[in-house]
Amino acid sequence: MGKGQSKSYDFTGESVKKRSGSKKSNGVEARTSKTFDPDTINSPQSGKAENGNGQSPTRTSLPVTKEEPTKDTSADDSAVNSEQSPTDNKQLQGSNDTPQESVTETVEKSDSSQVVNSEENTQQTSDPPVEEDNTEEEQKPESTTQGPLEEEDLDEKIQKEAEESQKEAEDLKENQIEESEELVTKEEESALEKDTSEEPPKESLEEPAEDHTEEQPEDQIEDHTEEPAQNTVEEEVTAEETKPEQTEDSDKEEPDNRTGELVQQAAVSVESEQNPEESVDKPEDEPEPEPEEDMADTVSGVVCNESDLKDGDMKEFDLGEGKVLIVREGSEFYALGTKCSHYGAPLVNGSHCKGRVRCPWHGACFSVKTGDIEDFPGLDSIPKFKVEVDGGKVKVTAKKSALADPKVQRTMCKASKSSNKKVLIIGGGPSSVKCAETLRQEGFTGEITIATQENNLPYDRPKLSKAMDITADKIALRNADFYSKADITILKQKQATAVDVSNKTVTFQDGSSVPYTSLVIATGGRPRMLPIPGTDLQNVYQLRTPEDANQIAERAAGKNVVIIGSSFIGMEVASALAGTATSVSVVDIIKVPFQLVLGEKVGSVLQKMHEDNGVKFFFERGIKEFVGSDGKVTEAVLSDDTRLPADLCIMGVGVVPATDFIKGSGVEMTDRGFLPVNKMMQTNQPDVYATGDIVEFPLFSVGDKNVNIQHWQMAHAHGKTAALGILGKDEPIRSVPFFWTVQYKKSIRYTGYGPGYDDVIVHGDLDAPKFIAYYTKGDEVIAAASLNFDPYVARLADLMLAGEKVLKSEVQSSADGWMSKFEKLTIKA
Repeated sequence: MGKGQSKSYDFTGESVKKRSGSKKSNGVEARTSKTFDPDTINSPQSGKAENGNGQSPTRTSLPVTKEEPTKDTSADDSAVNSEQSPTDNKQLQGSNDTPQESVTETVEKSDSSQVVNSEENTQQTSDPPVEEDNTEEEQKPESTTQGPLEEEDLDEKIQKEAEESQKEAEDLKENQIEESEELVTKEEESALEKDTSEEPPKESLEEPAEDHTEEQPEDQIEDHTEEPAQNTVEEEVTAEETKPEQTEDSDKEEPDNRTGELVQQAAVSVESEQNPEESVDKPEDEPEPEPEEDMADTVSGVVCNESDLKDGDMKEFDLGEGKVLIVREGSEFYALGTKCSHYGAPLVNGSHCKGRVRCPWHGACFSVKTGDIEDFPGLDSIPKFKVEVDGGKVKVTAKKSALADPKVQRTMCKASKSSNKKVLIIGGGPSSVKCAETLRQEGFTGEITIATQENNLPYDRPKLSKAMDITADKIALRNADFYSKADITILKQKQATAVDVSNKTVTFQDGSSVPYTSLVIATGGRPRMLPIPGTDLQNVYQLRTPEDANQIAERAAGKNVVIIGSSFIGMEVASALAGTATSVSVVDIIKVPFQLVLGEKVGSVLQKMHEDNGVKFFFERGIKEFVGSDGKVTEAVLSDDTRLPADLCIMGVGVVPATDFIKGSGVEMTDRGFLPVNKMMQTNQPDVYATGDIVEFPLFSVGDKNVNIQHWQMAHAHGKTAALGILGKDEPIRSVPFFWTVQYKKSIRYTGYGPGYDDVIVHGDLDAPKFIAYYTKGDEVIAAASLNFDPYVARLADLMLAGEKVLKSEVQSSADGWMSKFEKLTIKA
């Protein structure tokens, strides 16, 4: 962990220390899509780009503003990241989840529902709406901007559509199965009759079946995105019935004749009985034929010319039953699903670099060769389809079911009684689930147990501050059936109290103990409490669990709400409650929301956004006490004696690591409760790993300096790395930090490691708002944040992952001064 001076604030008020088919604009490709991002600014009814003209930013049209650092946004790395000691009851951070709360990166630190020993609470609670809908929006061809949906309607609408879609898919599957069974029965009978008079040529029996790849995604998410169909050179769709007049002299490539295959199979069966020796006399090294394709569920067609895509390009094409994303790398073509498996973002609007496609919204990455998810957030992969290039034509063969579902779950093994390995994971967050799944995907057959303090299955915590009336089952990362099938045991209401590394056991509050051969500690953080009078009054809340969120949403309606803290949790809760509460007031000792993370200029944009929705701010002051009547809070008294009516108060003043139970175990811990780990997420003790918010780990982009990054995305990466370490398949952690926050249907995306920035260079229109802000330290760009400026942040993340640096001089005069570096990376050497 980086060391240095720590800046702290006294909240009691006594003191304040201080990314073809694209058009180019100035060398930058601007992808077009009528799918729109619910994270962004416009409503679907508006059909207008954020800046009024739908134009992508250019070198000449974007005003440049430069922000000089102030004492409140110190260039000192430790100042930006310093976190108050858990034992200090007098000092408080200036923001509930800002970098000030950790000497290392805590860009996303928040006070969201942290649970001791249960939730791998990555404090990145800045997540998009509960379900993101991609309804069509009319746009100008040059615009890459997408508009939002009404956030309040997303969950109910998407849930209903998903249920209807699932029912239709099940009905279709039943019909296909019945038809296939009838067809097979008739054809087998016909084949047997035919075989009594004529045997098929022997050579035909030895032809291997065509290689087909099956995709069986689960957890279907229906997304009713409509986009204009791409013009194709030729389209061939495989039918359920073959044309009887088709002859061998045809020049067209036709799908396999399933009837003929069935006749041959039946003939083989009869011949095996009559001439067993001949029928089984096959070379030992001859490969087994692949399982036959279900032609009723298969569609095939030419989607484009080979020349339609240049090296490095990616573009969507219509395959009749759905769209596919075609990616070209050198002379190779790949076909993938079009949507991110996390929240359904259109991948064509993202970034393609070095064998990966990165989601434009939240940074998840997928292999172009396999469709596997390689960076996060999210747990599932995306479909990958068969591609053939012949005579300059690109032909794709896909399963209809895979075209309809953006998610693919990787195959997982089961537990075996012969294994004596036991992996115990403490905590119920994303790193825990990703660790358990990776173990099963990589062949681990031992016992896997996840122990969570909560009474819920691991869930998508960032949604709590955005859809506060949502229930835990609706945001579960996986359902109970998934864990059962994967032989992953979930223990609820289990709070760890001690770790015995000598005997390899963990003791819980209920007196039980669980043995392990490998231990993963992923307990996340717990909310910090303020040492002020009145925090014990009724209706003074900390947002920790779905139950907390539900109560806050219910009790805030028509009431006066006071929120302490103006970072992620505080501002997202303000956005969620502004439409239902009588008043919403935000108190903080800094000058603007997100000041330490995003700087004053960007913070001012968010402040105005909230003020336009009725939220009132009381900055540069703290809380002196909460006053109540009959045991319920009625007022919040500020440090300057201002009294705010308060029927409900939400504390958003940061978290501390939930690691008290580790003390005395021999596992190394910093004086602030964080656990130092190596590149494989291993602690100083053999077979003990730690992941998520509670760790300080070597970040490759800053020379392997130990940092603490409390991002939802990073926690996933930790879990995968730890699992591979347990299996002895070392793959050191290498992920570029990426987070986002959604407020009033507008999403700010952020990538990089920003603590210690000394200047902020902004391009675009802060009033629109449509901008990108580059955070620089010395001569280097170390991070960037954007609103309605895709895919700049996603591309910058890819550039950073490749080890490339963007210089301050490259972004001073234009927003895309570094883009030529990125474009070179997309060309296959």
